[in-house]
Amino acid sequence: MNENQRQQNRSKFTFAFAAFALGMLISATIMNAAKTPSEEQTDALISFKGSDFTLSDLPTSVAMPYYEMEHEHFEKQRAFLEEAALQLVAAEQAKKENISEEAAREKLLAVSPPSEEDVNRFFEANKERISKPLYEIKDDITQYLMQQKVREKRFSVLGELESKGEFALLIRPPKSPAVTIETEGYPTTGGANAKVKIVEFADYQCPHCKDASHTLHKLLKEYGDQIQLTYMDFPINRSGISRKVAEGAVCADQQNKFWQYNNLAFEKQAQLTNNSPTELAAELQLDSEKFQACLSDESTAQKVKKSELQAINLGIRGTPAIFVNGRKLEGHEIEQALTRAVKELL
Repeated sequence: MNENQRQQNRSKFTFAFAAFALGMLISATIMNAAKTPSEEQTDALISFKGSDFTLSDLPTSVAMPYYEMEHEHFEKQRAFLEEAALQLVAAEQAKKENISEEAAREKLLAVSPPSEEDVNRFFEANKERISKPLYEIKDDITQYLMQQKVREKRFSVLGELESKGEFALLIRPPKSPAVTIETEGYPTTGGANAKVKIVEFADYQCPHCKDASHTLHKLLKEYGDQIQLTYMDFPINRSGISRKVAEGAVCADQQNKFWQYNNLAFEKQAQLTNNSPTELAAELQLDSEKFQACLSDESTAQKVKKSELQAINLGIRGTPAIFVNGRKLEGHEIEQALTRAVKELL
């Protein structure tokens, strides 16, 4: 056999091996993606004195941070793979239109710049937190809104591909360990025997919590007694205002007006101050004397603190943190993720 033939044979072998390895990798990915949630949950992580422990068997103080670490890794993987899909679309479009891939990508993700009205609206909604005049922060707001538009366009392009069956993410997100949350005594609405039980940890000054509140109440309206919602406080805003508003909510609850107070506090989020609890109570026509006595009672602050400590022990690092039937909800968009979770459980 001459040297040329040997090189050809080696090339064939290398190609065959690479094809085999790629096939095995794809098969492994598909098999992993096809696992059911219950199968995933049976995967043991450690063995201790002859017993295997899954993520849900581990202490919550370890299980939740471990899960968060896994989820962060999954989000990085998702970002890379979604970028790969966009590049494939751009390459295909470039070939069709005989333009560069860079030009095709720009065309694919093209968005109009935010208008003056958009910038002003954002500033008005957030000026309490910005604490700077508009002329100083205008360029930063414009840049932020532009990035948001591009991000939304990426989601839109990928969503359209997904709906056509042209794109699918084959890796699966990690499943949150099941946790037990002590909700007794905290405000609850919806069906007592609901199949879907949602617990939300939130902060009254958190903009995403305001969005989540709208979504949760929309789902309650749509599904009625099939859903139960419990609200828990996790006042993480450094201003201290969220804590005072949360304590006011405990006192509103004593007068059976928690949800009205909760909705009003989120509605007036941009204007909240240390005086807001009293102002909200007056607007809701609560008994002023009882309300003030409740605010002064040590047990009121203790109730908010107890909820806060639960959040910390669950490894929660931000708000809103939403648990559906004991499992932490994750997703790019709260409304999309919540709606999907509820529909799957029902």
